[in-house]
Amino acid sequence: MATPEIASAVAEQKPQTVQGNSRAGLLGRPVGWTISIAVFLAIGILRIVATYPVFNHTIDEPSHIAGGIEWWEKGTYTLEPKHTPLARVSVALGPYLAGVRGTGATRWQDTYPILSENGQYWRNLTLGRLGVLPYFVIATLAVFFWTKRLYGARAGLIAAGIFTLLPTILAHSSNATTDVALTAMFGCSLYAFTWWLREPNFRSAALFGMFTGLALATKLSTLVFLPACGLPILIAYARSQRTRWRDLLKTAAVVVLAAFLSLWAVYRFSHAPLSQATGLPDRITSKLFGKASRITSLEQAISRHVPVPAPEFLDGIRMLRDQNRQGSRGYLLGRVKDGGWWYFFFVAVAVKTPIAVLLLAGLGAFLSTREFWRDPAEWESAAPLASFVMLMLVTMPSHLDSGVRYVLPVYVCLSVLAGIGVAALWQYRNPILGRVTAAVLFLWLFGSSAFAHPDYLSYFNQFAGKDPSHVIVVGDLDWGQDYTRLATYLREHSIQQISIASDTFFEAKPLGLPETTLLKCSDQPTGWVAMELRRVRLHPECYQWMAQEQLVTTVGKTMLIYNVPAQNHLTSGMPGK
Repeated sequence: MATPEIASAVAEQKPQTVQGNSRAGLLGRPVGWTISIAVFLAIGILRIVATYPVFNHTIDEPSHIAGGIEWWEKGTYTLEPKHTPLARVSVALGPYLAGVRGTGATRWQDTYPILSENGQYWRNLTLGRLGVLPYFVIATLAVFFWTKRLYGARAGLIAAGIFTLLPTILAHSSNATTDVALTAMFGCSLYAFTWWLREPNFRSAALFGMFTGLALATKLSTLVFLPACGLPILIAYARSQRTRWRDLLKTAAVVVLAAFLSLWAVYRFSHAPLSQATGLPDRITSKLFGKASRITSLEQAISRHVPVPAPEFLDGIRMLRDQNRQGSRGYLLGRVKDGGWWYFFFVAVAVKTPIAVLLLAGLGAFLSTREFWRDPAEWESAAPLASFVMLMLVTMPSHLDSGVRYVLPVYVCLSVLAGIGVAALWQYRNPILGRVTAAVLFLWLFGSSAFAHPDYLSYFNQFAGKDPSHVIVVGDLDWGQDYTRLATYLREHSIQQISIASDTFFEAKPLGLPETTLLKCSDQPTGWVAMELRRVRLHPECYQWMAQEQLVTTVGKTMLIYNVPAQNHLTSGMPGK
């Protein structure tokens, strides 16, 4: 297959005038596009909602709902400010309107009882999860409009369809968490950035600023992601020799103002004295001039009266910085390590993305790069690949390897590139070869997505092998989601007592569990035992007794069930041996 011919096929689909088509695509969508997108979204939403009664809350969901409830109920935001409020406010709206109120918890580990408020665990959890669906819609639309701007409506529809089929996107759209919200807002911000560069006017500047502020209000990783992605796009733009630097400078203030106001509005326009928000000025003046100097006294007087907007945002930055320095225990390719691996997210994307999408995105990446290389004026075609590469590179130093969800926005870029790949194959001059190849890859993706239902969270492609728990487990396989299935299994087998090794915080009664004992690391249980896979993989030193026991079954994808006879406990030696 001659790649130049595929490249020319892609070029044939590009809008004749990118500027003109940009506005038409946003304000005057043809009926056919609207219907197609509506069908994609309806199917995706039905698949997402169908998972709600299957899975109990994941580890992080109660804290996100509780943080949002505090925002609605008290107008404050103090519970884990490292998560900026927008997504939490969204997932808490439904439960708040249904009467859920805060429990007074000050640590995220203590927030899980909020789901059982008023004795309505499943209603509260469902209402929280519904708050993520608007972001699934927004993210899909961002993929469509970005791809359409680059390569026309057909490629845009294909890219949007691919995005709604991705198991990882469906998984995180099913949970009341922040990751799909970031994917939506960050995807919109990147697209708006390219639009602003192409058409630097007050409207495009305001949209770019607004989406940037909302992305910051969704997750602090935007502080790293956006500059990293924006730099190579800006370099490509500079190479195009069609720059409008003067107009960009004229409207840059609009970008900053819109971003600031959007972010501050999500924090309810909160403010606090500078001395309360940070002690940095006091430390600097004390060190330079002495604690008793007049300059230090003047600085302290000023700090007590100068207001700082959104002090919670600064608290969140400090909290996230400290957590990243501390790191967390991670698991990858059979190894346990504190602090993580530089290549963790490369492995995660490689095994959590359908292979068909990786192949199609690879083709799209090649074609878009080739096009930019031949004609620097087509700088926008390089933006999706450049963004994907930078998102992967900037996560390398991270010490928090807790799942592909941390880089979930890469799926916006991959979907755009895969859409380009499908559209190019479909327009290949040998229609039989090109269309059969495109159809096979798309059907492979469709089959992978369909067979994953409802276990989208634990989806892995063929690269992960028969037991993906030996590759990645935390957040990508086991997020504490299988307790409902465990309760069903115990009920069907008339098991009245269970010991559980768990990283998940939960109440047994709302989940339908019988009498439950939580195992500590040093415990050596007897009777029926359920083990979370993530717990087993992360803390193998705690469960050496498992080596002499026979696995009864695996419930769902993550619960290992054992029945440990009492005599095994007596003959196994001292506890913890």
